[in-house]
Amino acid sequence: MTMLSLLRQHPRYLGFGFLHYFFSAVGQTFFISLFVASMSERMNWEDGTFAALYSGATLLAAFSLPFIGTQVDRLRVRYVSTATALLVVAGCLILGFTRNIYLLAAALFVVRLGGQGVLTLIGSTTIGRYFEEGRGKALSASIIGISVAEVLLPSGVVYLLERQGYGMVWLIAAGVISLVFIPAVWLLIRRHDNFQRADTVAAEQAAADPERETAVSWTRGQVLKDRRFQILIPVFIFIPFVFTGLVFNQSVIAGQRTYTAAWMALGLSTYGLSKVICLLSAGSISDGFGPARLLRFVYFPVLMGLFCLWAIDGKWSIPLFFALTGITAGIESVVWPALWAERYGPRFLGSIKSTVRLLVVLASAVAPVAFSYGLRLGLDNLLLGLLGYGVICVLLVWQEYRLK
Repeated sequence: MTMLSLLRQHPRYLGFGFLHYFFSAVGQTFFISLFVASMSERMNWEDGTFAALYSGATLLAAFSLPFIGTQVDRLRVRYVSTATALLVVAGCLILGFTRNIYLLAAALFVVRLGGQGVLTLIGSTTIGRYFEEGRGKALSASIIGISVAEVLLPSGVVYLLERQGYGMVWLIAAGVISLVFIPAVWLLIRRHDNFQRADTVAAEQAAADPERETAVSWTRGQVLKDRRFQILIPVFIFIPFVFTGLVFNQSVIAGQRTYTAAWMALGLSTYGLSKVICLLSAGSISDGFGPARLLRFVYFPVLMGLFCLWAIDGKWSIPLFFALTGITAGIESVVWPALWAERYGPRFLGSIKSTVRLLVVLASAVAPVAFSYGLRLGLDNLLLGLLGYGVICVLLVWQEYRLK
């Protein structure tokens, strides 16, 4: 099945997945990091205050995800999507107008939980469990939503920040989610659509293939005891940890190497564009070779990017690093959900992926503070440490593959 035929057969489902990834941008690090300087200035905060609040909010959001993942398996997803979107809208409005540190911290929690956490969880879980044939392509068509956001939003947000202030940006975000995302969810997914629930998807797949009745979907507890899963934990948190840490501290990095904010924004757009290009082919490659086999080669580009960032002081190291990192991020964003669905079955996929998201978000929460301290030792030393971590991840992936 080609990507074009998949889009023709299932435009509503793929549109549903795409929108969840695109609108998750309001809770993603690349979006929130653009407001650090202006919000810290308005609140008269010292360096590191925003990072501490951000990390705390992210940690709380991470520990809420496993409960929500169970609801994604149990409830109709358009209700979960709508409730999540309404909470994110409230968080955006508070971030745009409050000067109260407690309300701001609560709003950060809401947009991180809803954006980076729940919306991406819903998108990847529903698409991953529903599609068997062409799963990789379906995931590519959905996940590309966040890459489109990464390409389009940074420069536009910087433009509005300079002319309107950050309050207007958050107000616009709340308005677009209310007027576009929520109505689209209800238009794309019908009330009794089997796509909405894990049990109906599993029953539909069993009816289509009687042999599937003997197959058992893994529970979250069984997955956590699986040695293959345990070996891969440091690997699937690598990109979120590195990307979050570097992007959140981009102003410090820019200061150390005399880069401009506009040049860093260009780097983020380069990352998004590179990720988009790779997503277009990653699904076909994953379907052809299998996610476990493909995973062995995914992390070489980001290692090259880190090496370039360490070895080259010039400003061109920024787009080069982000472009190479985007290659890895684009491919792994398809490989991981495809691997979980293929290996552990559809019935409890929401619970399993919420646990994965918990670990990923924990890594994202630790990264800003860890990188803040790491940068005090010098950017070059920090990058060498990240290179060593990346090499370990490659070795772990090859070790895990031999356990098959």
